[in-house]
Amino acid sequence: MQQRRPVHQRYQREFWPAMTAYVLIMLLLWPLLPRVHSELLKVVLAVLPVLPVLFVVRAMVRLVLGGDELEQRIHLIGLAIAATAVSSLSLIGGFLAAAGVVRLDGSILIGVWPLLMVLYAGGRSWAGRRYGVSGDVLCAGSPGRHWRLLLAALLLLAIAGFGRHQLGDGQLGMLCGTAAGLVLGALVLVALRRRRPEGGDETP
Repeated sequence: MQQRRPVHQRYQREFWPAMTAYVLIMLLLWPLLPRVHSELLKVVLAVLPVLPVLFVVRAMVRLVLGGDELEQRIHLIGLAIAATAVSSLSLIGGFLAAAGVVRLDGSILIGVWPLLMVLYAGGRSWAGRRYGVSGDVLCAGSPGRHWRLLLAALLLLAIAGFGRHQLGDGQLGMLCGTAAGLVLGALVLVALRRRRPEGGDETP
C-alpha cells in the first residue's frame, strides 16, 4: 500500500475540517435562509458556505504544489478533463435555455463546483492508471475513503430531508445530485481497489 507523504497528511488535516464546516453550515444555517428578511444578513448567509470551500481549494493547491512532477501532471490531466466536460455541458445547457427548450435558474450554478470535483477525481484516476500509479493522490494511503464519501452523501441527504420544506427545488436537486455523485465515487473507489493487484506497491 502506498504510504502517505507529509504533504498528503497535511492535506488530510486541512481538507476534512473544511468539508466538515461546509456540511455543518449547510445542515444548520442554509435551511434558515428563506426565513431571513434582512438583505445584508441574507447575502452573508448565502455566501457563507463558500468560505470553507475556499479552504478546500487552498488545501488542494498546496497539495499540488507540494507534489512531484508526475503527481502534478496527473492533477493537470484530471483538471483538464473536468474543465472540458463541465464547460461543454454548460455551453449545451446555455444554448438549450436560450432556445427555450429547458428552463434553468441561477441555483443550477451551485452544482458546477461539485460536478467539477467529481469529474476531476475521475480524470485524475484515469490519468494515474495510464502512468501506472495511484491517481487518487488526494487521499493517498488513506484507508476507508469510500466510507467517507458515503458518510458525506448521507449528510447531504440529511440536509435535503430536514430542509425540504424550506429549500427550493433547485437546492434540493443540487444536494441530491451531489450525494449521488459521492455514492458513485465511492463505488468507483471500491471497484478500483478490487482490480488492484494484491500486495502490489505503488509509487509514493
